Amino acid sequence: MRYPEAKIKEAILHADPEIRARATRYFAKSSCPDPSVMLLVIKSVETYGRKDAYLLIGLSRDLPQSDESIAWIVDELNDEQSNQYDNYVYNLSMVLLKADPAFLLARETAILEARHFQPELRVSFSEQLQMLSWDQATCWRHLEEFCEEGKDSDQVDLPHANRIVEALSRYGKECEPAVRERLAVELDDYSSHPMQWMEPLLVRLAGVAQLESTIPLIISKLLMDGSDLLNEECARALIRIGTAEVLHAVAEAFPTAPHHFRIYAIGPLERIHSDLAVETCLHLLRSEKNTHIQGSLGEALLFQFAPEGIVEARRLLVDRDLDFVGKGLRHYLLETCTFTGERFPEYDEWLAAEKAEKAEHRKRVKELEGDPAGLVLFALEKLTGKKRPALPKPKSPLPAFPAVRPQSRSFPPAAKLQVGRNDPCPCRSGKKFKHCCMKKQSGD
Repeated sequence: MRYPEAKIKEAILHADPEIRARATRYFAKSSCPDPSVMLLVIKSVETYGRKDAYLLIGLSRDLPQSDESIAWIVDELNDEQSNQYDNYVYNLSMVLLKADPAFLLARETAILEARHFQPELRVSFSEQLQMLSWDQATCWRHLEEFCEEGKDSDQVDLPHANRIVEALSRYGKECEPAVRERLAVELDDYSSHPMQWMEPLLVRLAGVAQLESTIPLIISKLLMDGSDLLNEECARALIRIGTAEVLHAVAEAFPTAPHHFRIYAIGPLERIHSDLAVETCLHLLRSEKNTHIQGSLGEALLFQFAPEGIVEARRLLVDRDLDFVGKGLRHYLLETCTFTGERFPEYDEWLAAEKAEKAEHRKRVKELEGDPAGLVLFALEKLTGKKRPALPKPKSPLPAFPAVRPQSRSFPPAAKLQVGRNDPCPCRSGKKFKHCCMKKQSGD
């Protein structure tokens, strides 16, 4: 039996910040419909302070809001002290940008005039409210114009298109036949064709509007591996639809599906919280041969807070030399057990090992301060598990750079690696970097 969701809610108020983040992430990444979760996040921020609250508030972008939570956010944005905390007011502003516009319309002036509402978000925020007046035909026209104008470009304003999709999703079942008809279209060549953008946006619309009849079409699109954007939207749409039919469709396709499908399809298995998802993970794990997919299925079970996940993750780890990915699975196993109070024979030993590794990591990072090249090499060593030749240290200390507050992320950035988002991950999992170790670093 999965750990009770009522207990996971309580953990949003836990004294340990990692446990608070884990509990909040459980709801935020699953298309949770419960606005009371955000009220617990607010209580947590008020209980433990705002110094490191950027993480919980960043996760809260994906939580449903209420009049009460919107009022609190506006008050926070007007507090003259709020901008002293890293990323805090930016993430508060982003929560408003991602909230249901229906909650925001009556407060439009108050939000735009709030002391710390981020100026660069004003146009997007106002546009979102303006779209509330669009009828279905207007939404379709703007979406078609966007895709037509972008057909010859790989650089388009996707956030703008996503806002059109959100506006169109209000018509839900009314637009379902059109979505199905358009998603059924398959082209030999998508280059210089509006469908290169229309297709992933239609998939997104199917997810936001929870159009269950589109599940077979989305599964088919994901099997074809059209593009990173399309694959990501397929996985996200399946999570948003979130029904048993999604899990049955994933389970049917998974065993014979290509590698990329199995990577993306683990998202719904992890984030559609149900006993059926747990049973599906266990079933697929029994026949999976790829060790990294096995680990990802183990992680999915742990994020479901299923006791079976503890058993399976331990089985995948015991008596093995752990690479970066294996250590990630061990971390989630230990965190889950700390969260639930369950234990396994190696718990104390593995917890001590993880603490020692973290202490050594902090020591090495401190030693490499002022040596960016050394930090890059150290990070690559952590990812690959292989020692790399040291570079000569700079003859004179490098000047300290002023701290810059990032303006476009939920979380403060880690040291950048010389690995592109779309490059193969250095840990050799077979995944792209952004879907493997980069994802683990960001905590997503």
